[in-house]
Amino acid sequence: MTAYVLLAAEPSVSAGDTRSAVLIGFLLVVVAALFACLLLGPQREEAESFYVGRRRDKPLRNSLALAGDYVSSATVVGTAGTVALMGFDGLFVAGSTLAALVVLLFLAGPLRARGRFTLADVFADRAPGTAVRVTAAVVTLLVCLLYLVVQLSAVALVTAQLLGLETVGAQRAIAVMTGVLITCATAVGGMRGATALQTAKSVVVLMALTLVAGALLARFGWSPAALLDAAGATNGAGRAYFRPGLLQRSNPSASWGFDFVGLQLSIVLGAAVMPHVLMRLHATPGPVAARRSVRGALVVVGAVLAFTVLIGLGTAATVGGAKLAAVSPGGTGALMLTTGTLAGGPGSGPGAVLFVLVATAVFATSLAVIAGITLTASAAIGHDLYRHALRRTDGQDRGVEIRTARWGAVAVSAVGITLTYAALAWNMQMFSWVALALAASSLLPALVYSLFWVRFTERGLLWTLAGGAACVLVLQAFTPVVSGIPSSLLPHHDFAWLPVQSVAPVSIPAGFALGWLGSVTGRPSRPGGDAAVLRDTALLPRHRRATPETAGTARDTQG
Repeated sequence: MTAYVLLAAEPSVSAGDTRSAVLIGFLLVVVAALFACLLLGPQREEAESFYVGRRRDKPLRNSLALAGDYVSSATVVGTAGTVALMGFDGLFVAGSTLAALVVLLFLAGPLRARGRFTLADVFADRAPGTAVRVTAAVVTLLVCLLYLVVQLSAVALVTAQLLGLETVGAQRAIAVMTGVLITCATAVGGMRGATALQTAKSVVVLMALTLVAGALLARFGWSPAALLDAAGATNGAGRAYFRPGLLQRSNPSASWGFDFVGLQLSIVLGAAVMPHVLMRLHATPGPVAARRSVRGALVVVGAVLAFTVLIGLGTAATVGGAKLAAVSPGGTGALMLTTGTLAGGPGSGPGAVLFVLVATAVFATSLAVIAGITLTASAAIGHDLYRHALRRTDGQDRGVEIRTARWGAVAVSAVGITLTYAALAWNMQMFSWVALALAASSLLPALVYSLFWVRFTERGLLWTLAGGAACVLVLQAFTPVVSGIPSSLLPHHDFAWLPVQSVAPVSIPAGFALGWLGSVTGRPSRPGGDAAVLRDTALLPRHRRATPETAGTARDTQG
């Protein structure tokens, strides 16, 4: 329905022509992605070239690439819709999205100093062993797989709507085609190809959102106060629009306030430690560069969120909350609906150009994040499982590891495409809730303890990774997200005894508690080498510490 409403106007350019331009924009983005990855792919079969692009990118490019990894289609499309429909609660969600990067800023330096390619490298620095590697790799793959389904579904739904293809079959065809093409591009291009995609995506998204936000402000005489007044008058919720509580009212089956807290915790703590975002930090030259990249990404993401909030308010002011809810109940059509409303509709000449540009930015957003997720999953398979856990390669045979990683990317993508194919008729929100909760309840406690607690042991690490993940999966199975209500995964069954959608308020403390309990009941682990020097001097005065850049460089040159 969204597509037909957006493309209804037919002044100088027909709606069919606009859809054709959108299709051409989508194909151009895909072809450009494939070409960039083929052109920039690693020339040699080396782990450092494939996984981290030899760490030669400048801080500005790393910042744009990190922002590209972090900003998903849910950030661009979903936040605008949430602000348009939920007002104050939407602003809070946008603030939480930015706060996650502040959390990442505290972790960036120590994480880069102790890691090489993957999260498992950071954990193995604390407790070397096959069990730690396998557990960390499995949790990483699980989070990546769930988030891959979310992103593939998003690009399929948005692309199908923009092309006027409302059937599930068309959405499935787009998801399969997109997944296959991006998998091939990532398997060939590695980190350098993914960096090119993410950098270009950040630039295109900023350009598109700037134009839409500028057009909105121009309509209201460049007065933010006039825009807010109009949003307050036509949002459909009255005075409640600028007060907290609308998001909670949209889910009457949940306990009051609990889901809102769970959502914020999942965003702030889960998004900060998503595996594909953390792997981007390993592509920086050292800890100082990693922190600088996060600071730059904060500026970029802050600008994206500011424009997105403005567009959400503009949707409430120009389109109206009632019309948006009728066309797009979840609010995901807010960005495109507002873009189509500006400049005389998408059928007019200027409106068509703006509409196609924003549509292209949405495509690029999903494709770039999919590339980062696929690369991270391939590293977990090739580097963590094949090389270290199975010990099938030695330091001189890296070509086999990279070939395994590439086939691993194909395997993970095949599973993700299959799940997306089946899940397009389901509630995609479930996959997002679970992915963020898994990261916040398992990976975050393990990272915090590994980087900052000298008494953290191998048992504590395993209990945190496995126990935190199990807590999320078990508890989530008994929530309305899975059964009990029409929008559930299993709407015809009801075994939901937890009246919440997110279990993060329970699972995150459980993950930290398991790590502490496992450590105080287990023997301390003390690996040798540079990692031990860094860890043992972490609490010493600055002038007596080992230099992280020196230690990190030394570790990167080892086999």
